[in-house]
Amino acid sequence: MSKQSHPQIYVACLAAYNAGHLHGTWIEFTPDTDAEDVQAPIDEMLKRSPEPDAEEWDIHDSEHFAEFRSHDLELLCQVANLINEHGEGAVKGFIAHLGSVNTAAEIDNFSDIYLGCYQSEADFCEEHFGIAEAAEKIQVFDWATLDQYIDWERIANDAFINSYFSHKEDYQTVHVYTR
Repeated sequence: MSKQSHPQIYVACLAAYNAGHLHGTWIEFTPDTDAEDVQAPIDEMLKRSPEPDAEEWDIHDSEHFAEFRSHDLELLCQVANLINEHGEGAVKGFIAHLGSVNTAAEIDNFSDIYLGCYQSEADFCEEHFGIAEAAEKIQVFDWATLDQYIDWERIANDAFINSYFSHKEDYQTVHVYTR
């Protein structure tokens, strides 16, 4: 797995922006970054503004933030910590499924429904349901050859209709969630 970059936001001084100057700072969200860790560089950036008495700021850009948008620093920190722990793809799929995330409770729900990363939905089903469990439910005589009779693609198709959803990050990376 490649080295993961931490989520970042670019915060701009609105007084400078409105006066035609680009003045801002990139803020990186390393693990366990909290709102105070984010607010401090924002305050420092505003103090250095080319415009006197600059107070207002806005987020003008972000990187590695799973397409999450918010001005709530607490929510940004929560999402960044999830990204730092589980990867951007896992969080991106979660947010895409919900449509939007506006509360801490919605973000807290991630750990209740995220089941992990697999090469495919069929691989998830094979690992999640397993041969042993299938063998208990299906009466066959030769337990050693049971796997050749199970079509994990079809099982995955049925399982992902009602019980699970997934987010495909790339060719062999699928994040799986329970509904």
